[in-house]
Amino acid sequence: MTQTETKTWRIIDIINWGTQYLKSKGIDEARLTIELMLCHILNCKRVDLYVDFERPLSKSELEKLSAMIKRRLKREPLQYILGKTEFMGFEFKVTPDVLIPRPETEILVEKVIETINKNFTAFEVVKVLDVGTGSGNIAISIAKILGDRVSITGVDVSEKAIEIAKENAILNDAKNINFAIADIFDDNFVDQIRKKFNILVSNPPYVSTDEIYKLQEEVKSYEPMIALTDGSDGLNFYRRIAKVGKEIIFGDGYIFVEMAYGQSEKVVEIFKSEGYEKIEIFKDYLGIERVAKIKSEGK
Repeated sequence: MTQTETKTWRIIDIINWGTQYLKSKGIDEARLTIELMLCHILNCKRVDLYVDFERPLSKSELEKLSAMIKRRLKREPLQYILGKTEFMGFEFKVTPDVLIPRPETEILVEKVIETINKNFTAFEVVKVLDVGTGSGNIAISIAKILGDRVSITGVDVSEKAIEIAKENAILNDAKNINFAIADIFDDNFVDQIRKKFNILVSNPPYVSTDEIYKLQEEVKSYEPMIALTDGSDGLNFYRRIAKVGKEIIFGDGYIFVEMAYGQSEKVVEIFKSEGYEKIEIFKDYLGIERVAKIKSEGK
């Protein structure tokens, strides 16, 4: 892909060439990939590409595009190349320091919002704890949608993740939200937040060490391992949350967790063994049991 005296690369030329080239290299969603790269370079929307499809690209624009394509061919996730992604209709900054938000996690957010609207009065501020907040996508989405109805704290062990979460809160003008470095496995931290929250939500590291090697190259080689796996069987965070959940939640509240394919029975068993009786499971768009809603009843 070069620009010479005899060849001028227009937007439509790049889209057609890029789609075929990326597809031939085994890149998923090749056309969307090249479109989003062009949008990023030209600072425009996808529809604008087709409105102004005969616009030629400058030498510097072609060089930027070439560099992005080379990164994608190395299987670096497109979201990291662009430095951003969309979740629940909001834009989030992402870097290799945070997990890339997935569409299936929107189910988790939707169920939290649904429960708050249904089970809490409009006059009370619902306090939400987001464990392993990462980019802050879960916490910020809830804050944006529910506004003054919630007060949210997002925690993560990664200092860099918290920095990005704070940036995303500013980017999205999210109110009533606080991010802090903290570890749910730290008893001192649990003591500090005892009986302070109505809801605990988490998309924890749930990939077992035995399953890591089966993940896509884009995931296992680029996304932060600390956000993917607990270094064990993938169930340690559920055990911990089940153990300390009733200490953290004030009165009658709820715990929401995302799960991996095939984990739901084990996760339910973990919570039941800690005395939780009311558990609901929700499937994602592919029919996979993805989210568990657990009632925590106050004593």
